[in-house]
Amino acid sequence: MSWYVLVEANDSYSDSRWELVAKIPVEGDREAAVARAEEMSRTDTRGAFPDQQGRLVFRTSPTSWLVEQSRLMQLERSGAPETITEHMRVCVAELVMAKEPAPLDPPRKGRLRR
Repeated sequence: MSWYVLVEANDSYSDSRWELVAKIPVEGDREAAVARAEEMSRTDTRGAFPDQQGRLVFRTSPTSWLVEQSRLMQLERSGAPETITEHMRVCVAELVMAKEPAPLDPPRKGRLRR
């Protein structure tokens, strides 16, 4: 069918829940999708101050990467710097099936709606 780059991320440095944040269709074949995903793992940023972020990129398989972004932040209460870390998973996927959700039934007549 077609190739995509999928990006999952955690919401913040304290959230352990992962969410699909991007579904990017790629023109071309698997190799084009792999190239796009690798480029995104090296360049895409999440969060504020992208020019101040450090980055570690791990290839976890031939078609997926784990990205760790970090930056230092000065805390007002203690004055000590703290490292804020966020993660992204970038992978290549082939869409093999697509089914639209069933339409909703129209509201029944004669009922009061508020």
